[in-house]
Amino acid sequence: MSCENSLGFRTLGRRFGNVCPQPSQNHIVPRAPARANGNAQQKHGQWLSRADEAERSGDDVQAELCRQYAEHWFRVSRGQE
Repeated sequence: MSCENSLGFRTLGRRFGNVCPQPSQNHIVPRAPARANGNAQQKHGQWLSRADEAERSGDDVQAELCRQYAEHWFRVSRGQE
């Protein structure tokens, strides 16, 4: 038998002697707010502008990291990933 923990991951329950906790009626699980950050093309552009910003401030490592994220979103927008 498996249970779902508070983070939504499935865990092994009674199989190893653990009892799955049952949420009480008053227990409210906080959820992260829904985010609307745009589509893959918009995210690609956002990461490229962050890379430019980091490069202007002299942080080459951060600029490269942002370019890698931009490449990821470029590939997602092209359906290659």
